[in-house]
Amino acid sequence: MVGVVTLLFALLVNYYASTPEAATRLVLYTTNGSALVIERVNVVGRYATVLARNGMMEGSAEHVPILLQHFSFGWQPLESLDFRCRLDGHTLSPHDEDLLMRGMPKPQDDRPCSDDSRHDIGSPAVIEALRRQMGPLVPYVVIVGDYAVGEWYGAGGGQTLFRRRAGRWRAIAGGGGALGFPEMREYGVPRTSWCALVFDPTCKDHPSGR
Repeated sequence: MVGVVTLLFALLVNYYASTPEAATRLVLYTTNGSALVIERVNVVGRYATVLARNGMMEGSAEHVPILLQHFSFGWQPLESLDFRCRLDGHTLSPHDEDLLMRGMPKPQDDRPCSDDSRHDIGSPAVIEALRRQMGPLVPYVVIVGDYAVGEWYGAGGGQTLFRRRAGRWRAIAGGGGALGFPEMREYGVPRTSWCALVFDPTCKDHPSGR
């Protein structure tokens, strides 16, 4: 039940805005009457990083840059950049990464990504339509055939499974935690799509993922 409530909450709130600063304010909150202060904003093409002071996320102080991307509906937060890998996972050029991180605190974990990092895969128009339904932070959306999985965090964390029927995409499962092979089987996802939708670097070797 908690997972269902979390999913509905994530789908009902619009986590995007017309500016990077305004979108950042949607994913952070403050306590003890303090005000959220935007300290720095770097914009590079369709991407931006925003550093805020006095912000909280999931009960912890958040003084790290937020990575955002501009879509047709506005700016949406992608990642909290406490790990360098979260920036590297978005296929930005080294030059653009350097510009986005200029004047920003160094990530707490500066190790590069392994090969299992994920990014958007599928029709850009559909990705935007699904992203518009998600939040607070949405690292990626992967579309395979009539199914898609989007990851989100910032109010807990989890994944949402979407299905296309009669040309319309609807959320059919999700909540706290990652989706796995049991959910793929339960909701009728073709086995040939499991490895693309399940975040498991060993999936290609998993008997159920073939």
